[in-house]
Amino acid sequence: MNSHQAKTQFNGAAVIDETGREIPITEAMIQEACENLAQSWDFPLPSARRLNPAQTGRQESA
Repeated sequence: MNSHQAKTQFNGAAVIDETGREIPITEAMIQEACENLAQSWDFPLPSARRLNPAQTGRQESA
């Protein structure tokens, strides 16, 4: 047995809580996080230099 075989291989991810416990990240946790992000996402406006006055609500200066 070589040194690579002696080590336990970890194929995943975990978060460490406030007490130092490792909590495996599950697919359900990732799906919930993605759903929360999708629901709270606000699309950014295009760059201000490309907006016309009707898009910004401002009037053009004369």
